[in-house]
Amino acid sequence: MKLLVPTAGPVPAQEKAEYISKLACSLGAEMVVLHIAINNNTKPGKEAFKIFEGHCSKDNIKLKTVIETGEVIQSISKVAESEKVDLIVMGASEGRMVAKWLATDVMERSKVPIVIIPMGFEHMIE
Repeated sequence: MKLLVPTAGPVPAQEKAEYISKLACSLGAEMVVLHIAINNNTKPGKEAFKIFEGHCSKDNIKLKTVIETGEVIQSISKVAESEKVDLIVMGASEGRMVAKWLATDVMERSKVPIVIIPMGFEHMIE
C-alpha cells in the first residue's frame, strides 16, 4: 500500500507527521509526501520533509518526497496518479476556509480514496 500525504509546510507537518507515520506503519504502507511550492519557494517543503523523514525513519517506513509547482488540486491528482497511490491522507486546519475548500475539492475530483485527519487529533497520540 502507498499513501500520498500533501503537506503545506513545517507547521502542519509538525502537527500531523507523527500520527500519519503511525497510520502508515499500522497499514504496512510506504509514504509519498508532496509539497506544492508557491512562487518556487521550496524551503517550507524541505523543512516539512525533514519532519516526516524523522518519523518515518523511526517507524521504518519507506518515504519518497516530491516537490511540485502549479495548481494545488491538479498537482495532488497528478502525483496520486503517477505514484499509483492507494490512499490520500490530508490534514484539516482550524479556521482555514481554504483548507476546507481544498479538501472538499480534492475529494470530489480524486479517483483515489481520501482520509481527512481532523483538527485536534494530535492530543490522542500515545
